[in-house]
Amino acid sequence: MAFPSPAIDYVEARLTPNSLMHINQSSIVIPTDEGWAVAEPGYKVTKGRTVLLDVNGKLMFAEVGYGKFKTNDGIIEGNDLDDARVLGVVTFMVKSLD
Repeated sequence: MAFPSPAIDYVEARLTPNSLMHINQSSIVIPTDEGWAVAEPGYKVTKGRTVLLDVNGKLMFAEVGYGKFKTNDGIIEGNDLDDARVLGVVTFMVKSLD
């Protein structure tokens, strides 16, 4: 009969991108110009959060404001909001080290 190692009490799980960023089956992981982004479709959209938008088939990131979205291309507001669909709230942005 072997004596159990006391080191077993200090074993930790290996860190992976999935465990660090809480990626699950509903997560949307997309490549960006600088790396990767993770968006969660089930999160509540609130002012100041960054969201992933689908605007007429084009994916873009936007900051949520009062009745508008602020993007790098400008502001989406008014009737243009009819063409914008929120796919999820961005929870992580990872920059590539290439």
